[in-house]
Amino acid sequence: MKHPAYRYARILSATTGLLALSLPAAAETALDEIVVTATRRADTIRDVPASVSRVDRSDFEAKATRFIGEELRGLPGLVVKTNDQGTYTDITIRGVPNRVHNDTITVLMDGVPFVTGDDEVDLEQLPFGVVGQVDVVRGPTSALYGRGAIAGTIHYITREVTDEPLAQAQLGAGSHDWWNTAALVQRATGDAGAIMISAQAQGSDGWRDRTDREEQTLFVKQRLDLTEATVLNLTGTYVNTEQGLAGELPTDTNGIPVALPGGRKGNWNQDGAGFDKRMWTGTAVLSSAVTDSVSATTRLHARHANTAGKQAFFNPYDPASGTVNFTGFRVDGSTDTYFAEQQVDVRLDDTWRVLAGVSAEQVEAHHVETWTGEFDFGPRFYTQRRDARTGAHVDTTLWRTDFLLNANARNRTQAAFAQVDGDWGVLAASVGARLDRFQRRVHYGPSGSGYGPDPEITVKDSDHRVSPKASLRWRVTDLVTAYAAFGEGFSPGFGPIWSFRNRDTNLNPEIARNIEAGLKGQTADERFTASLSVYQLKRSDLLQLLPVGGSARTINNGRQRSRGVELDASADLGQGTVVNLTYGYTQAIWTENAFLEPGTDRPFDFTGKDVAGVPRHAGRVEVVQALSDMDITLRAWADIAGDYAYDGANRRKAGGYLLANAAISWAALDGLDLTLTGRNLFDRAVNTVVANNDGPFAYYPQPPRQWVLTGTVRF
Repeated sequence: MKHPAYRYARILSATTGLLALSLPAAAETALDEIVVTATRRADTIRDVPASVSRVDRSDFEAKATRFIGEELRGLPGLVVKTNDQGTYTDITIRGVPNRVHNDTITVLMDGVPFVTGDDEVDLEQLPFGVVGQVDVVRGPTSALYGRGAIAGTIHYITREVTDEPLAQAQLGAGSHDWWNTAALVQRATGDAGAIMISAQAQGSDGWRDRTDREEQTLFVKQRLDLTEATVLNLTGTYVNTEQGLAGELPTDTNGIPVALPGGRKGNWNQDGAGFDKRMWTGTAVLSSAVTDSVSATTRLHARHANTAGKQAFFNPYDPASGTVNFTGFRVDGSTDTYFAEQQVDVRLDDTWRVLAGVSAEQVEAHHVETWTGEFDFGPRFYTQRRDARTGAHVDTTLWRTDFLLNANARNRTQAAFAQVDGDWGVLAASVGARLDRFQRRVHYGPSGSGYGPDPEITVKDSDHRVSPKASLRWRVTDLVTAYAAFGEGFSPGFGPIWSFRNRDTNLNPEIARNIEAGLKGQTADERFTASLSVYQLKRSDLLQLLPVGGSARTINNGRQRSRGVELDASADLGQGTVVNLTYGYTQAIWTENAFLEPGTDRPFDFTGKDVAGVPRHAGRVEVVQALSDMDITLRAWADIAGDYAYDGANRRKAGGYLLANAAISWAALDGLDLTLTGRNLFDRAVNTVVANNDGPFAYYPQPPRQWVLTGTVRF
């Protein structure tokens, strides 16, 4: 038998985000499951003083989750928006909208923040094929993870490496010529640990015109048991994605789609629109039980990303013009990220425990932006026009191409964090804080056009923020736990590199303050479990981007308040039948939001209005039926969302939907599993409507009915 300290070190590896435990088929989030994201320690969901959800790989594979972000659908308090083929996924938590692209949440992989040089989260850069489980913590978490954690944290955790010999292959096929092939091998490396190697390739023609996709992923993970008390995990990933983009389609001022040739499947984007993304990552995590009461975790990470995106920005449709207009755009980027963190966890006695650490991160990015189209130094900017009857380009001889950005940016963040926990059995309390210092330096090279940033200039800014948190947990009974918590989140507001040139260095970081309370419990026979949370989140010093020509100006303006209820419940009805229910009530309003539109000085006042794009009611109902005699599992689930305000002025509220889905899994032979999944079974046409200050003007059509058949063979 190995020393107890060794077992403790293995459990501690969960604090690095490397311990993946399988969820039972009965529930998406069981209260005795281990999570680390909400406290930086391995705790059961029951004992975590936060609103937490966990999704396991076995669950999202059964649901034919092909694109990152889809696994989050149905979780309480979350709104997931995508383009048509799993692209440009935007996550809204607790009604807090994005400014540009996922800049109000923090996303981690194995405990490492995945933030771009624009202070945004580009989910499509993460190697989703290597993920073993996903933890979601709702509410501000900057006291744990620093910048960007305004609304919550999503933690992607790679597959766990065990000593069990394993070899498996997977093949999949589905609607719109989707295909998938994957292989995985796991072997013990003597007494020193184990290694896992997996590779995956997939592709699809896409259900809309010119939205084909190909992706390849390679994943290597080595676990080294250096001593009985020390474990080193080494992880390397490579992901290469090529994706065609369709973009928006026009609506009228009420958000009603405008009929065009090709309908919802049409693509009016610029020719060749799409993105190429290649990323390499390397991560080392050393977990050690220094003594019976002291443990330490060291985390080192490096990654490189090359991205090329050719897309277009849709201009509001004017039927009188007879054309559909897009602003032609391309961005090429190269980003290098380096991250280091040291954490120490000390148990002082049976009551008191202290966790503390320091971290440093550097993100170096080079962005080149190119614009192509008709240019008029005004509203038309770089517009590419298509005839609304034929789709053919109009007056391409008038097009010109300019470089409007050639920037090299360097972001640096240093942080120190600490938390003190006291546990008296029935009662437990925790207080903590984190200090973040952050700096950005951007060198803008000459554009050469005379319209962009010309001549050269170097812009700098720096700031700091202390983020506190506190919580209280009460074990009401052996089966019921109550908690109350307070937390803050902040955004440095540096924003996209292209907008930083015009930054006012007197801007304050945006602040979010959250208070919540909850109950978590189960019946004595564990056949019913539930978590219920209520919260109020307030944002102040909002950082808003106001467009100015080809750039933007950032201002501190406005306040927002979100109030809500989040429910996650599961009931085992016997005879192999399980019912899972999630529900989120979100009331997100602007308590102050008035401004003058740049260029026109038109006044807008959205004070008291609902935040656009956030439904009041949303959730999921799922029924799982196990037919053990036939080795078959049936799943049926419905994703439900109520109407939402299309625009800031709340001129129209609509867009609610119910999408029915089902899957059947069959253990056909020993070592062979087959799963057939149907998404959107009734082929409901769902459109995600987008708007500007003047109201709705475009929509992203969501996928029609799709079928996916997957087979997995284990050797």
